[in-house]
Amino acid sequence: QISRQFSQTSASATGSWRIQSGPAVMHASSSRDFRVKMGERNGYRTPTKKTGIGYPNGHGGNNSAHRPTDDSDRALRAMQMLQIGQNLTSVINSPLQYDSQFKLPPLPPPPPELAPENIESGKEAMRRYMRLMGPFASTYHSQSITPKGQGQQEKAEQAEQAERELEHCLATVPKVYFRPDFKITDKSFFTELSERKDKMVLQDKLSYFLDLVEVNLLKQICLRSSSVFAALQTIQKLHSDVAAACIQIKSIRANIRKLHDYLVASAANVLRSKRRQKNIMCMKQKLEMIAMVVGAQPTVQVLLSTADFANALNLITSTKDMLRNELKGVECVKNIEHKLDQQAILIEKLVTTDFIHLALGDQNAQKDAVKLPGKLDPDQKIQMSHLAANALKMGKLTHLVNSLGTAVNKFVKQIIRDLINHRLDQIMSRDTSVNGVQADTKNDDTNSTWKERLKGLDQSQFIDVLNHFFPHMLRFIRRLDSIQTTVKKAKLVLMQREGDQEPVVYKEEDFSSACEQFVRLVSSTCELIHGRASQLLLTRKEKYKSLNLSELKAIFDVTDAFITDSEKLCNKTFYGLRGTLKDQTKRFLEEFHKKNLNSLNASLEAEMWKQADVPREFQDLIDSGFKRKIHASIRRDGMAETKVSRVIFFAVHGQNGAHGGFLKFALVSSTLILLKMISRYIECAAQLKVVGSDILNKLVLLLKLFNSKSCGLVLGAAAIKTAGLRNINVTHLALASQSLGLVISQIPVIRSALATHLPPKHHVLLDNFNNVNNDYVEHQREIFNKLVQIIEQLAEGAMKSLIDSPWAQGGDRIKVEKGIKLLMKQTASMHNKLSSLIDQEQRDSIFQQIAAVYSRVTMKHFSALFERGDSTLKKKISAQVQHILSRLRGLTGLGRTACQDLEGLVAA
Repeated sequence: QISRQFSQTSASATGSWRIQSGPAVMHASSSRDFRVKMGERNGYRTPTKKTGIGYPNGHGGNNSAHRPTDDSDRALRAMQMLQIGQNLTSVINSPLQYDSQFKLPPLPPPPPELAPENIESGKEAMRRYMRLMGPFASTYHSQSITPKGQGQQEKAEQAEQAERELEHCLATVPKVYFRPDFKITDKSFFTELSERKDKMVLQDKLSYFLDLVEVNLLKQICLRSSSVFAALQTIQKLHSDVAAACIQIKSIRANIRKLHDYLVASAANVLRSKRRQKNIMCMKQKLEMIAMVVGAQPTVQVLLSTADFANALNLITSTKDMLRNELKGVECVKNIEHKLDQQAILIEKLVTTDFIHLALGDQNAQKDAVKLPGKLDPDQKIQMSHLAANALKMGKLTHLVNSLGTAVNKFVKQIIRDLINHRLDQIMSRDTSVNGVQADTKNDDTNSTWKERLKGLDQSQFIDVLNHFFPHMLRFIRRLDSIQTTVKKAKLVLMQREGDQEPVVYKEEDFSSACEQFVRLVSSTCELIHGRASQLLLTRKEKYKSLNLSELKAIFDVTDAFITDSEKLCNKTFYGLRGTLKDQTKRFLEEFHKKNLNSLNASLEAEMWKQADVPREFQDLIDSGFKRKIHASIRRDGMAETKVSRVIFFAVHGQNGAHGGFLKFALVSSTLILLKMISRYIECAAQLKVVGSDILNKLVLLLKLFNSKSCGLVLGAAAIKTAGLRNINVTHLALASQSLGLVISQIPVIRSALATHLPPKHHVLLDNFNNVNNDYVEHQREIFNKLVQIIEQLAEGAMKSLIDSPWAQGGDRIKVEKGIKLLMKQTASMHNKLSSLIDQEQRDSIFQQIAAVYSRVTMKHFSALFERGDSTLKKKISAQVQHILSRLRGLTGLGRTACQDLEGLVAA
């Protein structure tokens, strides 16, 4: 640290100097005697300073040979000493001779300033030099060391002594004095120094520390002065070498400049001439290009007059490329590109106009009849493909398709209105010629006019309008599909037309967008046509109620065929017209179902529940599984126009498909009407599949109505009031049961017939017939129970009257009472009626229940009387029971096993 502070020592020209060590400062004049004594003690003497003109402050040295002659020389000498980096202290303590010390070498010129990269490269060169020469320098220094002599030994001892004294000095002086920010004037430092425990006066301590530091500093300067002056000599030599090198560099630069003038400048003239020639040729080419650009506009006008759009576009494209590349920045042709853009816009409009004209045809030429353009001919396809290729090259194919879509939308709206009005005029004129009445053919083209005129048509005329409308629309959609195919070939046409000349330039995204837009154009056009067709159907929505199935089927077929064909062309499903057709069909179905419900309800209320004749068509209907139509009419009295049978037979098949016999059903006229309605519902499902699920639901409601209404009329005895019957007898119950049985047997057939006309996802709706079947079976079971209840009531009444009569008191002769005879006669009559009306198995099941009723009632009334009666009464009871058993066992289907629990009453 003391060495570094010594390097910062400065000397002034006036001779005043100062040595700094940390914050401690001491002026030389204040302690001159102390330093002289310390110098003599350490083996060297300070040169005696005499007053003379060679030194500042009037002091002079011993060497009078170098003494300056006047004050100006002294000032100059002092400045030179400062320039070579020497100060007064170093001069005084120099071990060298004073005369050699004060020899001033010539001052070299300042070295040239080097760029930062040169400095860095010089540092790198010095590092490489040090790495290369470092081992050799170390070897030299190790071999050049000589044994220490007596003087060197003394100097080494003095150095060690000085180091020890320096360490003692640093340990003695407090560290606070060596801090960089130490200031004695600072209050905090002064307070810290004043509060120490030592009792020495602060001024004495400061003087002591200052003297101690200066003494050790002088010792260190004395020991290192030889090295300092050796470094000064080395620096002077380096200054001389640098000055000589700068002079040589200046000479080399002058020689290089002369060589450049004599050798390089003359050769450069040749290159300059060559470059000038090249620039002139380039200028000539630019002028020729400018001439071509200026002449491009008239050429484009000529090509447009001949409708040669392809070459006009090629010329515009090449000219614009030339303006943007070769002639970029040329002011005289700057406005030509704008004019070319205007011509390109004109070409775009012309291409679009011609394309739309070819797509929609020339409607102005057709004055007498309204006709839609038909299929494209080959010439039209070629022209439209080239026009589409031109639009694709301009990047305007999507714009072309959008313009076509706008024109098609407007065209379709107008042509539909004109087409319908024209057809209506033809129909009116045809009717006028037939009727011989002059009609006003003048009509208004507004929407309200043709809608009102459509409402006045009959059904055949309306179907004629539809048959005229839909084919024309399909033909136009097919034309759009052909145009779409032509547009998709635009890229191929463009590549074939220009592929051999140069790479074809077009926007792929424009082509893709145009194709997608054309698909949407065809779809939107179909939706527009479907919307207008929906309006046609909705104009006559009130008339659908009065249509029959054949008339509705005609409208449905022609509309559904149009929907199917248009969806195939567009590869898309349209729900608008299909929904309208379905709504109108549902409207017809609602009216159809309402009429059938009213008709069936009226037929049931007027039903006399007499057995009706069954025409042959109904038997064929049952045999075909409701696949044949019925044309026979049913009269109110149950008599058919053609008598064929009193019953209907239904073939029963086993589980393996084997024939299991026939079931016969005696029916009433209302049941035949129901069969006819069921056949019509199934026919509607076959013809109108779009509402098949609705037809199924309506048929379920019809069957439920028949079941509930017949139950109320027969079991509820409402027929007495509605049809004027006197009572509900066994025949009525049997015929009602037979009607229900026929429906029960036909429910699986009906379900199978409807399943063939329903989509698979609607087959789950067929489960509704299960509920209907259960209701019919429950109703039939209640009818059978009613028959059993009738016999039970008769038996209860007969036996109770017999028990309450004097017959139970005994005394009369033994015979069968009239009440028992009448009861068994009525039972036999029921058996005969049921045998002729219902199935044998059902009859036997009913009479098994009747036999059980006889057993229960007989035992209820006669068992107690038999046990407590006398022998005569027992014989009477036995006679009655014997008669009951004989008559019951005589009925077909019961046999000897009937009423076995009554044998005990007979045995007595």
